[in-house]
Amino acid sequence: MSIQSPSQFYFFWFFLVSGITNFLLCETIYFDLIHSADNLYLPLLLKDLASGHGMFHWYLPPSPYFFPDLFLNLILYPFVPFLYIPSAYGTLQMFFVLLGISFFITKYTTKTAALEFLFRFEFLLILVSFLGYWIGDNPLPFVYFLSQAHHSTGFFFSLLLTMYLYSVLNDREKDHRGDGSHQYLPNHLTAFFFFSFSLLYLSDRFSFSVGAISFFVVRIWDSKRPLSERISYFQKKRFWILSFLFILFNELAFLGLKQIFQIPGSFQILLNYLSRQTLESSLQLSGNYLWDFSKHIYYQGKSILFLMSLLFFTYPKFPKLIRHLLVVFFPVLVGLLLLVGRFTYLHPYPIRYLFPLWFFALFGITWVLVPFTKMISHWVLFLALGGVMVFLFYLPSPRAEVQSRLSSITDKEVTYDLEKPIRFWSEGKQTPVPIDKDGKPYHWITGAFHTHLTE
Repeated sequence: MSIQSPSQFYFFWFFLVSGITNFLLCETIYFDLIHSADNLYLPLLLKDLASGHGMFHWYLPPSPYFFPDLFLNLILYPFVPFLYIPSAYGTLQMFFVLLGISFFITKYTTKTAALEFLFRFEFLLILVSFLGYWIGDNPLPFVYFLSQAHHSTGFFFSLLLTMYLYSVLNDREKDHRGDGSHQYLPNHLTAFFFFSFSLLYLSDRFSFSVGAISFFVVRIWDSKRPLSERISYFQKKRFWILSFLFILFNELAFLGLKQIFQIPGSFQILLNYLSRQTLESSLQLSGNYLWDFSKHIYYQGKSILFLMSLLFFTYPKFPKLIRHLLVVFFPVLVGLLLLVGRFTYLHPYPIRYLFPLWFFALFGITWVLVPFTKMISHWVLFLALGGVMVFLFYLPSPRAEVQSRLSSITDKEVTYDLEKPIRFWSEGKQTPVPIDKDGKPYHWITGAFHTHLTE
C-alpha cells in the first residue's frame, strides 16, 4: 500500500470497517440509549405513515426533526428490517459525518493526511465511548453521534450546509475580485440555500441556529481578509431582505403546521414561565441549575471530564476556525441549556445541548494528535480498527433480552418511557396509551391513538 497517496480503495475499506464498527457500537454499548423512547419516535412515526395510519394522531415535539432525520429514516425503511433501523441510522449518520470530514480535510491537505485524520477521529470516538461505558456514565455523551433525536443529525447537516455556503461565497469572490462586479449568488443557488435552511428551520430551530451562528463566526473571523471585506456581505440590502423574508416565511409556515398538527409552542411556554419570575430569581435559578448540572457531569460524565482535560492541553494548537467556534458556542449553548432545560421543559440533565462542543473538541484534539502518530503504518491502523470491530462483535448485545422483556408487557396504560419501546418491539401490534405519574394521558411526543383515554 502506498503510504504517500492512498487510493479510493483504501478509503472504501476504511468506511466499510468503520461502518461495521459503528454498527456494532450501536448494537452493544449504545444499544439502550439509541432504543430509548425519544430515539424511537421517528421510526414509529414513519411506520404509521407507511402503514396508512397517518400522523394526525401524533403529539409532535416542538422540534419535529423531519429533516434530515425523517428523510434518512425514509431511505432506510425499504432496505433495513424495522427493528434494526435505529442501529442502521446511527451507522449511516456516522458515515456521513466521516465523509463530510474527509471532504473538508482534503480541501486543505493531502489524501494521506485526510485518511490519517479519519482513523484518529474514529479511534478517539471509540476510546471515549469505551471509557464512558466502563465507568458507567449516564448518558454516554457521544451517543449523539449515533442517535436520531435531540438535534444531532440536524447539527451535522447545518454545519455541512454552512461550510458549503461559505466555500461557494469564497469561490465567487475570488472570481469577481478586482473587476468591480457584485458577488451575489445566482438565483438557483440562492433558492437551494433558502429552501435547505427553511427545511432545517421548520424541523429544528436549534440546528438552524447552530448553522447560522457558524456562518457568522466563520465569515467575520476570517483574519486573512480585511474587516471591510468580511462584513461586506452583511452590509448589502439583499442579505437583510432575504433574511427578513426567510424568518417571515418560515414562521408563517410553522404557524400553519401548528394548526394542522399538535405541536406545542416552546416560545409561549418559555415566556409564560419567565413572566412569573423576577430578574433576581431567574439569576438564582440559573446559578443553581448550572451548579447541579456541573455535579451531574462530575458524577455521571467522567468521559466528558477526560475530554475536557485533553481539550485544556491541546486547545492552543487547534485550527483557528475550531478555536473560534468553541469560544462562540460555549456561552451560546450554555444559554440554550438554561432557556430550554431550566425555564421551558424543566429537564434535569439536558446534556444534549452541549453536544456540538463535543464534536468541535473531538475534531480539534484529533487534529493535534495526528502529527504525533504519523509514524504508525496504515496497515497497523486497519488491523487495529479491525481488532476493535472483532472485540465489539463478541460483546454481549442486549437485543434479545430487551425485545423479550418489552414484548411481554400487555398493560393498556404505561409510562412514557415504556410506551414507544413497547410499540417498537411489537412492531406496532401493541399500542398502549402513555400516562403520567398521576395516571392522566401523557401528550408529549407520543403516537397514542385518539381514544376515550386521550380525548
